[in-house]
Amino acid sequence: MAILEKLQLLGNAASWDSCGGVKQKSMKKAGIPASYSGFVYDCANSAEPCRLMKVLQSNSCIHDCKYCINNSSRKGKAGLEPIELAKSFNSLEKAGYVDGLFLSSAVTGEADRTAEKMIKSARILRERFHFKGYMHLKVLPTMSKHLVFEMASLANRLSVNLEATSKEHWQELGSTKNYLRDLQQRLLWLDEAKRKGKLTSFTTQLILGAAEETDLDVLKKMKWLYENTKLHRTYFSAFQPIRGTALEKQQPEKELREYQLYQSDWLLRVYGFKLREVKLGLNEENMFGNAKDVKMAIAANNPNQFPVDVNCASKEDLLRVPGIGPKTAGKILEERQHWNRKFRSFKELRKAGVAVRRAMPFVELEGRRQAKLGSFC
Repeated sequence: MAILEKLQLLGNAASWDSCGGVKQKSMKKAGIPASYSGFVYDCANSAEPCRLMKVLQSNSCIHDCKYCINNSSRKGKAGLEPIELAKSFNSLEKAGYVDGLFLSSAVTGEADRTAEKMIKSARILRERFHFKGYMHLKVLPTMSKHLVFEMASLANRLSVNLEATSKEHWQELGSTKNYLRDLQQRLLWLDEAKRKGKLTSFTTQLILGAAEETDLDVLKKMKWLYENTKLHRTYFSAFQPIRGTALEKQQPEKELREYQLYQSDWLLRVYGFKLREVKLGLNEENMFGNAKDVKMAIAANNPNQFPVDVNCASKEDLLRVPGIGPKTAGKILEERQHWNRKFRSFKELRKAGVAVRRAMPFVELEGRRQAKLGSFC
């Protein structure tokens, strides 16, 4: 099989791993050959490279994950030798098509053997081709601890996919991995590496809708992870049935749910919301339902918190207002404290960065407020 064909196959197989990147939308505009579209990704996070080569080392897997395109029963297997992968990336990077690497793999044979190939690929790039840019490597279930730390010495970021919120939910998805020993323990090793200064950051991914978990299950898992580890963030992948897998007839998960849980993650991780606050946005089935704005749903179900007086509220209280984020809250506090300013109109708030239409029902200015939520939502 030609190298380009391998890259296309292994790039498409890697598309289910979330990393803040989306497939390059305008190949022609960026000057990238259309045949590279399966493995070149735009990165949505400005703190990372703007374009990634995203592939698997191999798509031949010993595991039986019911949702996965790479499970042991699937055909169309391929793999890249470390030198093939490294040379391919080096060519793309020198041509200006990519400036970072996301490398994962199915487990081919023994996890350690596959991990060693990934490490060798990364080492060739670092030492032979002197690549100093961004590299994200995926930790494999059952791989040894010393190899996790060796990966950490080469990569800017590592990740391990927990996929499910608990061992009970994981049992619905596969039979060849032990959730606590093979998945969560590797995440705890990443936390150890981070605390020892051996790793810059690490992330995880959860699949939504494959194991009938509720949004509350997801929120509880995120709370545990953020309170007990140095996890940088959680990614989500809305379940999509794949032909030829055990779950091919299961209904796909709505993309809206993925969006809702990214909002919730942001509220917990960045805004400092407590779990009990985020739970206010859930319905009787412990789901966010059709809410397109989780923060708005929380506020609407928490009338005792509002209205917030913009001219005397703390940063914590300002962040509870829909339409006010961390930067805007900081600007409001700065203008109040350093310039002794009072906001007297929604026009002034808009200039400060407030999304006024969303904020109006939840704030007051000099004792005045917009009382009708329905008029602005």
